[in-house]
Amino acid sequence: MRNVSTALGIAAAFATTMVMTVAATAPAEASCARRIVNKSGYIALVSRDGGPWVAVRPGRSQTINYYQSGRIDVALTCGPGALPEQASYRASYDTVAIIDRCYIRFGDGFFEDQLGGGFIGRKDTAPLALNNPRQGDFVVGPQAGGCPAIERGAISARY
Repeated sequence: MRNVSTALGIAAAFATTMVMTVAATAPAEASCARRIVNKSGYIALVSRDGGPWVAVRPGRSQTINYYQSGRIDVALTCGPGALPEQASYRASYDTVAIIDRCYIRFGDGFFEDQLGGGFIGRKDTAPLALNNPRQGDFVVGPQAGGCPAIERGAISARY
């Protein structure tokens, strides 16, 4: 009976090792929920990996999920029907998503391994604050301005 239990123990240990080896060689997938916050007067249009554009209106926020590394495009527009091609500001950034670590890559790589991508803001990304307040989040700051006063007046007019 002792030989049977030893054989079963060895078989279980071998099977566990095989499962762990397969899991270690499989690509790591991420699952990070992050926020896009629009504190400007513009409508922020955001696209991930060339997908559809999502509008984040002034004073609002939107959740974005990173499942894999890729690219994020941002366009700031005026008016509800404006297209990304008509944007007054447009930028693209690489995103990194590994297991539970997701961030927007920018900058020159200075201390990137130790502090994360773009931790020290040596590249100007205004009017966006990237990786703020958490890695992977970004804020369209109030210093971005807004749409011309004529359009804002027409939008807020009452009849």
